[in-house]
Amino acid sequence: MTKTIRSWLIVPASRPDLVEEAARCGADAIVLDLVELVAPGDRAGARAGASAAVAAAGAGGARVYVQTDPGSMAADVNACATPTLAGVVVSRAESADQMRDLHALLDDLEDERGMPHNAIRIVAAFETARGNQDAYDITRASGRVDAVTLGRADLIMDLRPEPSGEIHMMPYLMQRLVTIAGAAGVTPIGAWWRAPDRGLLATPENTLAAAQRGRAIGFSGAMCLRANQVNAIHRAFT
Repeated sequence: MTKTIRSWLIVPASRPDLVEEAARCGADAIVLDLVELVAPGDRAGARAGASAAVAAAGAGGARVYVQTDPGSMAADVNACATPTLAGVVVSRAESADQMRDLHALLDDLEDERGMPHNAIRIVAAFETARGNQDAYDITRASGRVDAVTLGRADLIMDLRPEPSGEIHMMPYLMQRLVTIAGAAGVTPIGAWWRAPDRGLLATPENTLAAAQRGRAIGFSGAMCLRANQVNAIHRAFT
């Protein structure tokens, strides 16, 4: 990455109002989601408007990423690959082959569309047990992979919560991710959320605490879901 990205604000690509709000809030990066925050029936429409959403999101100077998953990766990336797209966040990344396939697809699209080679980067999000098990190999599978992160919501479903409400092994997986990122030479993204807070509903004050805890264990930035959480993340990681 050309510069450190502290805040990664995730917004549904199907909501132009939230995309415009995100562009004004000062986030370092805006992640246009096409798979997790968009209802299945709305995904085709969101994809059709994705290139316009990329332009709108970047109007305030943020780096713009699109979030997809292996099941719809080709269609989503085809819709979004423009000169203003900084990268692709791969939700539920589970294999090195997925990264190699995406790398090849981006090579082709950059050639077809007259874009600089390797302009579009990759962030791998590990959200399943399988993805976490193979995280180092996935990270090393493409030279485009710049950063890695965990997806807490899907890990809850895959690993199951402890009676306390916290995820068993989550502290271990977060610290393991920092180690993998260091070994692979990429950026670890994350915040140390504690029950009952989660990124979707956390107040700015609790976002600050979670981001400060994340920085203390080695993360270099954090993802969030609300524009009012951005400044707290900047305070923690500056």
